[in-house]
Amino acid sequence: MSRELDTRKTDNEPAELGGHLSTESQRRLQILSLDDDQLDRLRLIRTCEQAGLRCACDEASTLTELRLAIDKKSYDVIFIDHKLGLDNGMDALRIILAHEDQTGTIPIMVTSATEHRVAVEAMRIGCADYLVKEELTVSALSKSIASAIERRVMYAEIAGARALEREVKATITRFLNTCGPEMRIILSNTIKTLRSLKAINRTSDDIDPLLLPNFTLLERGCFDLTTFVDDLESVVQRLK
Repeated sequence: MSRELDTRKTDNEPAELGGHLSTESQRRLQILSLDDDQLDRLRLIRTCEQAGLRCACDEASTLTELRLAIDKKSYDVIFIDHKLGLDNGMDALRIILAHEDQTGTIPIMVTSATEHRVAVEAMRIGCADYLVKEELTVSALSKSIASAIERRVMYAEIAGARALEREVKATITRFLNTCGPEMRIILSNTIKTLRSLKAINRTSDDIDPLLLPNFTLLERGCFDLTTFVDDLESVVQRLK
């Protein structure tokens, strides 16, 4: 079952979501409520409406309906009730996390006030946040979604930085393994040749004096390149 909520911002709308969902406000948030109790599903959807969310809400009551829903489209947020009759929310969470089309989904576990350990375990597995069903309010829902989005953004930035770090390390290592040894030989031989020419110039006038400053610049450049290769090796070592 799908419900569309197109609410307007009012003076009573929670401020928590304003900054975090501004980019989402241009389209409907795709929300799925997984709960075997229809009244609880309706209550959660009503709370989304009161929070000022512009969203399309789907409902599921079993793991089978969950699988059918996530196979059809990607969701922005999925609220998972921990108690699902013969099933449980932890199994639902694992299904969502393993689904290739739900990699950007924010799963939020809905537990009872006595299920704190369940909430902690859900967060450990990969749940973005949790809500206590008995304490479900507009403010609690808004804060939960906002904090979940903050964490997802942070995790995405960390993952991006780590991916870039791996790419940089691979590129530098490839350069050092292919060009590094040969470059060191060329630079070393060039420096030796320049020093020999400068030594010859001290005992004879066979070399044009105008070339001597260029010899010095070239020698300095060879030293700088050698230092650069050493620095690259140090970077690779630090990245291990």
